[in-house]
Formats: sequence, C-alpha cells, structure tokens
Amino acid sequence: MTWTWLGLAVLAFLALACFAGYKRGFVKEVVSTFFVLLAIAAAWLINPYVNDFLRENTSVYETVQEGCQELVNTETGGAKNLGETEQESLIEGLTLPGFVKSSIEENNTSEVYQYLAVNTFTEYVSEYLAQSVVNGIAFVVSFLLATILIRVITYALDLISKLPLINGVNKIAGAVLGIVKAVLFVWIAFLILTILCNTEVGKAGLELIERDPLLSFLYDTDIFVRIFMSIF
Repeated sequence: MTWTWLGLAVLAFLALACFAGYKRGFVKEVVSTFFVLLAIAAAWLINPYVNDFLRENTSVYETVQEGCQELVNTETGGAKNLGETEQESLIEGLTLPGFVKSSIEENNTSEVYQYLAVNTFTEYVSEYLAQSVVNGIAFVVSFLLATILIRVITYALDLISKLPLINGVNKIAGAVLGIVKAVLFVWIAFLILTILCNTEVGKAGLELIERDPLLSFLYDTDIFVRIFMSIF
C-alpha cells in the first residue's frame, strides 16, 4: 500500500481536529462530542422509521435498485445463470471493499435468496447491494436530522466552554476528544462513499481507500459501514 492524496487529506483532517480540540479545550469538546454521540444514538432509534419511509413513500429504493442492476449487468454482460467460478469472478471484479465482497459471498445461500425474493445469482447480488445501500442512505438521513435538532442545544450550551477552571488538562483532553469526533465523521464519510459505490465518485474513493494504509485501517474499523451496509 502507498499513501494517497485522500489518505493525506484525512490525516490532515485528523490533525486539525486534534489541534482544534486542544484550542477549544476539554469542556467544549466533551459537550460537542457528547452531542455527536447523542445524534448517532438518536439516528439509530429513528433509522427504522426513516428506512421504511424511504422505501414506501419515495423512489429512492427503486432508483438504487435500478443502478445496482445496471452495475451487475455491466459486469456480467447481461448473463443470468452463472457457474461457481463465474460467480466468484463477478464478486472479485466489483469495486467494493474486501469485507463487503466476503459478506456477499458468505450470504450466497438459498435462505438469503428466499429472504430477498430472488431466483438467480445476479438478482441476488443486485438486490443485496440495493438493500445495503438503502440501509446506509437511511442512516445518513437519520443522522442529519438528529444533528440538526441537537445542534441547537449544543449552541445554547456553548457558554460552558468559557469557564476558566481547568486549562492544561482541559486542552489536552479536548484534543483527544477532537480526534475521536473526527474519526466518527470520517467513518460516516466512508459510509457515504460506500453508498455511492456504483458511481464514479464512489469507485474512485473506494480505490483510494484500498491503496492507502491509513484509510484502509479506518475503513476496516468503520462500525457504521459494517452495521448499516448489512441487510440483516
């Protein structure tokens, strides 16, 4: 692996977040980080409802499904019935992270076919990707809604950070929390890239992640991708 411009940009973002946390201090950072975590928790709670709303009241699922079908058809040349070797080649050829490919391969069972209401391997792959992408979109939308609501409260509590009680420890602890918060945002950004896996932007971003050691590490530990890109 080699360092890429995206990896350096993420590293710079983490460094700036650490410095900003140091300057802001522990009190302000702990409040800010708390509300980021609270937004994630709130998003987790409302995500099922947002997911159902997107599927039942918008064309998001149909649009994503069509895009995934087009992606799979492009990879297979329109073939429906593939042998085991051809199936493995299709999965390997997808511009997706390794653990997503492994998940597709592991869930290639009759039980999952029945759950997804599909009959062929190509239908399974496109439906699996569509379900995963919509799950990811629903979480991102839920997180944005929760953040907007909680940001108002965060702004109101900004005065707490002005208390001159703990200076040195306040800044160092703030730096640590700044990095933690930055990693959470990077993880969410990676989830968005994974959602866009069938677009040029998504493909380019995932290729950079695969080539960059820092990005690969952050992606492999991304709890949002692992949770919300799973259909189960």
